[in-house]
Amino acid sequence: MSASVAHRELVESWFTKGWAGGDTGIAEQVFSPGFVLNGRRVGPAGPRRSVAGVHAAFSDIRVDLDLVLGDGRYVVTHYTTTARHTGDYRGVAATGRSIKVSGIVIWLIENGLVVQDWNAFDTAEVVAQLTAGHDNEERVGG
Repeated sequence: MSASVAHRELVESWFTKGWAGGDTGIAEQVFSPGFVLNGRRVGPAGPRRSVAGVHAAFSDIRVDLDLVLGDGRYVVTHYTTTARHTGDYRGVAATGRSIKVSGIVIWLIENGLVVQDWNAFDTAEVVAQLTAGHDNEERVGG
């Protein structure tokens, strides 16, 4: 298997098993002990905390990989997350609403593990969807 295929599979496994599936146990299989997120060293514990927080606030989480590009040690992903708001999220109590938000991650992979990523995900858009009026519920399938 080529490195680019292995890198793509690594990233896809995190999105499906970790992010959408809630399996925080695979973090050590995906992220290096010195993993850096957006310039801050967090190790695998950082992604574990993120997944735990998301799964405490949302259910029916789905991640669609809209685009996956590989270039050597780098993988770039554009993804769309949909979920139902069933717990507290950034001070907003459960609404039962559905959300749909896209993000981009640039992953740097060395020796079979993610050592760094740059993640752009609009959490303000998530809050806006949760706190908007009835029209928003219809727009996102709520």
